[in-house]
Formats: sequence, structure tokens, C-alpha cells
Amino acid sequence: MEPANNNTAAGNAASAKKRGQSRGVALVVTLTLLALLSAASLAMVLTVSSDTLINGYYRNYRGSFYAADSGVNIVTETIKNAILSAGVQGSTPPMVGIPASVTTSYAPYQAGYYSIGDSGSWGGQFEMIANPGGTAVITGPTGNTTGTPNPSDPSNPTDLMYSFVYTYTVTVQGKSTSGEAEQITEVGNITYGSTSGSGAAGAPPSFSKWGAFITNFAACQGPLAPGTMTGPFFTDGQWNFGNYSSPGYTFTDSVGQQNAQVSWFNSSGNCTNAATVPHGINSPTFPSGGIQLNQGAVTPPTNAYNQEQAVLDGKGTAPCSTNPCTSGATAPSQATMASELKTAAGTSYPTTGTPTSGVYFPTYTTGTNLAGQTCTTSTPCYGSWNSTSVPPGPGAGGGFLVEGNATITLAATTTGGNPTQTYTIVNNGVTTTIVVNNTAGTTTVTSGGNTTTMQGVPEQLDPNTGAVITQTDPSGNTVNPTMIYVDGSITGMSGTVQNNVGITVSAATSVSITGDVTYASQPVSIPADTLVSTTNAGVLGIYTPGNINLYANSSGSNSGNLTVDASLAAISGGSSGYATPGSGGINTLTIMGGRSEDSAHSVNLNAGNTYYDRRFAGNFGPPWFPTATPQAGSPAIASSESVTVARTSWQEDNRY
Repeated sequence: MEPANNNTAAGNAASAKKRGQSRGVALVVTLTLLALLSAASLAMVLTVSSDTLINGYYRNYRGSFYAADSGVNIVTETIKNAILSAGVQGSTPPMVGIPASVTTSYAPYQAGYYSIGDSGSWGGQFEMIANPGGTAVITGPTGNTTGTPNPSDPSNPTDLMYSFVYTYTVTVQGKSTSGEAEQITEVGNITYGSTSGSGAAGAPPSFSKWGAFITNFAACQGPLAPGTMTGPFFTDGQWNFGNYSSPGYTFTDSVGQQNAQVSWFNSSGNCTNAATVPHGINSPTFPSGGIQLNQGAVTPPTNAYNQEQAVLDGKGTAPCSTNPCTSGATAPSQATMASELKTAAGTSYPTTGTPTSGVYFPTYTTGTNLAGQTCTTSTPCYGSWNSTSVPPGPGAGGGFLVEGNATITLAATTTGGNPTQTYTIVNNGVTTTIVVNNTAGTTTVTSGGNTTTMQGVPEQLDPNTGAVITQTDPSGNTVNPTMIYVDGSITGMSGTVQNNVGITVSAATSVSITGDVTYASQPVSIPADTLVSTTNAGVLGIYTPGNINLYANSSGSNSGNLTVDASLAAISGGSSGYATPGSGGINTLTIMGGRSEDSAHSVNLNAGNTYYDRRFAGNFGPPWFPTATPQAGSPAIASSESVTVARTSWQEDNRY
């Protein structure tokens, strides 16, 4: 039995050895598997972490991008709304330049980062920063900033359409909550459009609004002189055109009339009345839409202001607010004029009897003037003294009254380094020189060896409220007004109007223009007739209820021709108009402004050019000039305004 037991022990030992070897392999396999599992886990962790980092960066980048893009939209919308708020709907023009409220509207976004959204949102921020290259945030305006007549309201040349185009460049830096930043620049145009509508300024506009207006132009009365004619033209009758070429008729703005037919003259002088151009007759060049027939009649003023009264108080008479006009201009009494007016020699206007010839002006030597300056006999003040007010006090004066016929020469001069307007008036053989120094605020009158220097200058006051009327030109400078009223006829007139000066010359009987009357600088370019946007040119109105007689220059570079820079009005409700009584007539008459007359007269002209003063398209005009009468039955055209944004470029500048 023992041998058998020994065999069993040996076998058990061998089996134990094999089992020990098997347990070592299993350990190695287990450790290997654990290592592989650990490596796989680490790889998974690294992968997940990388994805998390990438996704986080992308999320933050997108956050900064959206912040920048949203910021650009917010700033642009702010500028757009500021432009819309700055525009004065119905005004002519509705705005000027870049309003200050526009440039301050986006300032809060430049002061630091601006948060987008509420506390529960993604929390992006943006800041408006300087544009690359230092480009301005907003420039302009360009476009139709001077206004063009509304084609939907052809009978009302003061209903104007405007288009102000502002170019904007906005650069915004957006920032996410973790600091990633994105920079975006957008460029585009913001366009503000406005239509002034009827009655844009709430009162009748100056009658200088017309390029030409003729109340009575009868059928086949005689052809209009050919030439270039800009600005709105209108007649309560019908236009008469000849068969002209070189020059023919060239119109650039609206042409309208009350009658249904036009008078056409052929080369033989035969007249045909027809709505369209007859065969064989050269057609005038009209703007788009052609001539407007069957329009409502326009009632001209007889004289909405009283220029004689305006000399005394700067007001004149309030313009009519109804049609027919129920308030007429009444001449001031001789007693009133005697209490206010004196000559350079100190002679008062006579209280009774036939007025003595001379140049008179309002002046006083007591109290203080409107500027607070003391008025004495040695330092008199220009203007009227209101002795009936309680307490008595100073008032304004509008200009100068000439008693009797006179010649007037205008000159743009310089006094003491200041630009001045000088008037040389010859009346009954006596020469009077007036120098108005608006810069220094003084008025000097020299006549017959006597000189009076006064503190103060002429002013125009609102005839209803008495407030000072301040008219500015396109350059933004104040236009300083003066009225010259001749109680008789102006037998000769010529000269130059100084910059920043507004003058109306009026005569009770008639006006004769015997030489060129020009501005020191031009308000519009000729012949394009576009407004000089920065012009500070003066403005002149010439008004008489009688005729305006036109004479060619007898010598000089413009000999045989005549140039008049002014708005001319020969209107009284009768038959006043323009005449050319000089021998030989006028070769070329050039008017830079406009003209109005009661009736078309036969004139001796080879050519007549009218270049419209584009400043007259709104309520800008000569001081104390006759104003338009409201038109009975004319429908109101509502004013309107709009603003649009058009992006022209967008780009990402930086990412960091």
C-alpha cells in the first residue's frame, strides 16, 4: 500500500507546481488589462476635455461675435433714430448739416462696454471703438438737400422734396463673459427723406418763390423772349412761345398755367392756340411732365408788407392769412413819420404840408437802445422811440425813407476792416451816403456836409409778435436786413450787394435799373443753377407797384447787356410789368433770382435768361418783400418724412 501512497504525493506536488505557474500568468494578464483600461479611460478623459475646451472657446467666440454684431445694429439704429428725431417735418429745409443730437446719440456706447440682454441671458457686452484709419463715424449729407418741387403738388412751388444721405462707419468690439473679443466694422448709408407739404412754414411764403410769375398773359399777346429759364414758372393766363432756336426756350423746373391752351407763334408771326406744339414749330425744352395746363389760379399780393411803415418800426404790415385779403397796407400818418424821422442835419419830417425832399431815418437821443447802449445827442441811436408804450421805450427801425425821386447806387465796401454796405442816394441834387456796419453795429449817414453816426442798425421784426426775425443763409450766417423806400420813382439803380446783407428797395411809382446789379459772391452756379451750399451771398428784392424799366449797360465789359441779381416784383393788381424804354433795347438780359409782374409787356430783348436763386425755394427771401396770398380752395398736402438704412459693407476686423 505504501508505494501507492508515494505516487500520489509526487503527483500532488507536480499539480501544485503547475497551479502556481498558472496563477502568475493570470496576474500578468490582469495587470495588462488594467493598464489598457486605464489608458483607454485617460484617452476618453482627454478627448472629452478637449471637446469641452473647444466647445467652450467656440461658444465664447460666438458670444463675442454676436455681441459685436448686435452692437453694430444697436448703434446704427440709434443713429437712424437720432436723424429722424432731428429732422423737422414740414420745414424747408428739414435739417442742416449733421445735427449735434446725432453725434451725441452714440456717445454712451463709446464710454465703455455696454451689456446686452438681462441677467438670465448669455451676458455679452460691446463697446463702440475708433474706426480703422480714423474714418469719421458719420459724414454728409449728400443728396437733394436743397429741395425740389413736389410733382404731386405742381401748383405749389414751396412744397419741396428733400433727401439727406448720411454715410456711417461703425466699428464695434464685442466681448464674451470669459474675455474673448471680436471686432466688426460696418459701412452704409442712412437716408432721411422729407416732403414739406403745403404751407410748410405755417405762413404764406415770400413771393420771391417764383422763377417767373405773370398774372395776365393773354392768348396771342406776343412771344416770350427766348433763353434759359430755371425755377418754377406760372401764369394765370397762358404762355406765349415763338418759333425760336439758338437760343430756344429751355426750362428746368415746373411750368404751369391756368388756361387750357398755349399760344404758339410760327416764323411768320402767325399765332395758334393749342395744348400741344403745332407741326413746324420748335418745341421748348420742358422738364419731365411737360407744361402743366388747367392749373388753379394763383392770387398775387398787391403788397403784403407796407415798406414805408417798415422803415419806421421794422415791422410793416402783417401778411394776409386769408384770401381774399381783408387787411391792406395803410400808409403811416404824416404826424407819425414826423415824430420818428430825421435827416443827417437833424431836420424832422414835416408834420403837415408837402413833405420836403431828403433822406430820412428813425433815430432817438434818449434812454437806452435795445442793446442797452445809452442814447444821447452826441451818440444817437438808430431806430424808433416808442413814446406811447408804458413806460416809453426803444424800438427798431427798418431802414431809410427817400422823399422824392432818386438814383441809388449800391456798393460792397469795407470800413474799419469790417464788410459794410454803402448806399449812395442822389435826391433833388443832394448826395447822401449811408454806411451800415453790421459787424460794429453802427449806421452812418452823410449828407450835405452833415454826418450822423448812430449806434444800432436796421432790424426786421415779426409784424404780429414784434420778435426779431433772424434769417440765415445756407452758410449759417445771419442775413442783416435793410429797407430803402423811395416815395417817388427810382430813376437809376446799379451796384453791388455785400455778403450777409438782405436788402429790399421799393419805390412808390416806378424803378429804372440803369446798370448791372450784382451780388459780391454768387449763391448759385451759372449756368447749372445749382445752389452753392456754403454761400453767404447777399439777397436783394426790388419791388414797385409801377413798372420796372430795364436799360442796357452803355459801356464796360457787359455793354449792351444787363445783369440783375435780385427778385424783381412789379405787382399792384393792375397792369404793372417790365419795359425796355432805352434805344436799341437789350441784347441779353440775365436775371439771377426771379421776377413777377401783373401783365406781360412787349420788351426789346434778343434773349432773356432767368437763373433761379435756389435759396428762394423755401421761405428765404428779401426782407419785407411782398408775400404770397393763401390760395382759396387749394388742397392741403400733408408733410411727410422717412428714414432708411442700407448697408454697403461688413467685415470682421480682429479676433482675440
